[in-house]
Amino acid sequence: MNLTPPMTEAYLADRYYAPYPGEVDAERLEQRRREQSGLLDKPSARVFQTPLEQVKPRDGDSFDFSGDTIRLGEAGILSAEDQSALEASLKSLIPWRKGPFSYYGTEIDSEWRSNLKWDRVEPWLPDLKNKKICDVGCNNEYYMYRMLPADPWFVLGIDPMVRYYFHHQLNKKFHRDHRINFDLLGVDDLDLFPRFFDVVFFMGIIYHRRNPVQTLNVINSCMKPGGTIILEASGIPGDEPYCLFPEGRYMKAPGYWFLPTASALKNMLSRSGFHKIEVFENFKLEHEEQRQTPWAIYESLEHFLDPDNPDKTVEGYPAPVRIYIRAEKR
Repeated sequence: MNLTPPMTEAYLADRYYAPYPGEVDAERLEQRRREQSGLLDKPSARVFQTPLEQVKPRDGDSFDFSGDTIRLGEAGILSAEDQSALEASLKSLIPWRKGPFSYYGTEIDSEWRSNLKWDRVEPWLPDLKNKKICDVGCNNEYYMYRMLPADPWFVLGIDPMVRYYFHHQLNKKFHRDHRINFDLLGVDDLDLFPRFFDVVFFMGIIYHRRNPVQTLNVINSCMKPGGTIILEASGIPGDEPYCLFPEGRYMKAPGYWFLPTASALKNMLSRSGFHKIEVFENFKLEHEEQRQTPWAIYESLEHFLDPDNPDKTVEGYPAPVRIYIRAEKR
């Protein structure tokens, strides 16, 4: 008798890496995935799984990934019952951090206007056609879908948060594309893909890492020589290669381990085996890009800055800038 829960069974059965024998460390990857599959067995996963199970899969509906909004399906073509089931699943996934999305006419205004970030990054991308790409900390796959018009060969999004596995499963109800893949892995697992990826997106994560140089070394190990990394981070203003190390919280969160200047990030990349390092954006983050919405109901940027001095966080530290860098593996 098979006692494996259906969601766990489906996760383990998705051997997206099977077409690449010898290119990935399959034995260790399978072991790691068995470990991660336990996350889907936890009672907390039911809040996402139960509504998702009521959403019927569909084929042949329209989609559009070329504009600011990821569009799946058109308004008015679902029955009232199916639309209600879809909206229940969408609401179970609140807060929506990245977007915007549109699911059969339900418009999702996410916390981040991720189209603004994509517009900055796109001109600096290499040719993505037939490339193997990893989006580290992919969240709800917004950027992965924006890549598809460039016709990549293989896109893997990794994120160890269970919520985003259910985002992936919801998207697959309406758009099944062998190029889009998801795994419950973290950045430390990328050594399971030695010299595999042509392009790595590493956006909005490095300052949450306790050992940033070690993290960049792992990313370097998973990339082909000459491969491109797109790194985006919160940082602090300044020309010198310094980092702010908050005493406790930064913008009310304990997970900001350091806030670098752009030159500090460049040095980290250089010492981790990257070259041709170019900073292409470095600016103060504003409310119009990150804000509270009905689909992201918790506190956002406006609550994290000093109301009397928006150049400071509520803790009195410098308010963040966003730094964008492109580099290549040596």
